Amino acid sequence: MAETRIRASGIVTPTRGAPRLTVSLDTLRLERDATGRVTGSRRVAGSADQDAGKETGLLLTEAAERTASAVAGLQSAVAQIHEWRDGDGLPVSRRAELLARVETPGGPVLLGTSGPGDPAGLVEALPWDELGALSTPFAPADPPGDWRERPLLLRPSAASVLVAGAAFSLTSRGGRATAARLAGRRILPQLTLTDLPSAPPGSGLNGSGLDASALDASALDGAALDGAALGASGLDDRGDPALPTVLVDGGRICPPPPLAEGIARGRAVWDHDTGGFGPPPLARLELGGPLAEVPPDAVELVWCVEGLQRYHGDGTVRLQCLARVADRPGGWFRLALRGKPVHLLRQARGLAGPPMAVHSDSDVTTRSLVLAGAAEMEGAGHAVVTVITP
Repeated sequence: MAETRIRASGIVTPTRGAPRLTVSLDTLRLERDATGRVTGSRRVAGSADQDAGKETGLLLTEAAERTASAVAGLQSAVAQIHEWRDGDGLPVSRRAELLARVETPGGPVLLGTSGPGDPAGLVEALPWDELGALSTPFAPADPPGDWRERPLLLRPSAASVLVAGAAFSLTSRGGRATAARLAGRRILPQLTLTDLPSAPPGSGLNGSGLDASALDASALDGAALDGAALGASGLDDRGDPALPTVLVDGGRICPPPPLAEGIARGRAVWDHDTGGFGPPPLARLELGGPLAEVPPDAVELVWCVEGLQRYHGDGTVRLQCLARVADRPGGWFRLALRGKPVHLLRQARGLAGPPMAVHSDSDVTTRSLVLAGAAEMEGAGHAVVTVITP
């Protein structure tokens, strides 16, 4: 039973003339056994990958043009289109990713998103209005005198870093032991953090003609799933059901997901070059929770300035963010936020605004995150928030 995977990757960089665009294609034909486990692969070529390559080029060209009209500071943009096809070459699923590094008067920032299906809408899904607010004339300002008492509002670009850090702290080798010890305890305020599978619905099952009844019952790990549920979820490359894994449920820590061959069940990805299995190249995460109104006096952390280390060996994150206050538009200043991701999320007051898919070193879908004020978080010993002077 066979299936085909297409990956079109591209990068665009500005030059004195026209932007330089490079696109590469990688198409694999994979074979699965009767249990759904990938047993081998070979590289092939065809018309479908050429189409994906053209779409990748168009996506990057549009991103470069849109960035130039907003801030005129594109450093580079990368994009990938992933396509899964069944044994007959018919499409099963698609997913696209776009990430641009943009130079602004306030420093370099990342602009990224991802999503399933047609990639044509990715460029317009990016927060261009917020990026445009950083264009010249850019006026650095001093924060208001009471900024430490005001609630913090982390826009999705900044909130995604905390979400990814919290997920890593619960799924890393040391984090799994902590999650097992704290399982069932409520440590976060009604937030739900979910790890999503990289395998698309129907992969390895409907797409390759497998029958759910042929699967070893042990692959379900005790889950009460029928064939329809398996078909809706699909299989990973080891043949395990690729299901969402809840890491935190309504604030309560969940037991860590079981491992098989050192990889979380349902997350194995075939590596053609090594001929073995590995974890997904990046995590797909989703943060949910109670909704809150955007505080009218909030200090908004809108963009993280790039080029600085975010994650540190002691488990903390350090974000240097371009910030503004909601009731004084136009004036920007820099704030540094440091703390352990789970500790910072304990200070959440709710989620605000529409959800956004943020793509960088992880794929994170989150709304803006409302946190307590700097003084309150520091008083609880959960954070250090400082103003960065020029």
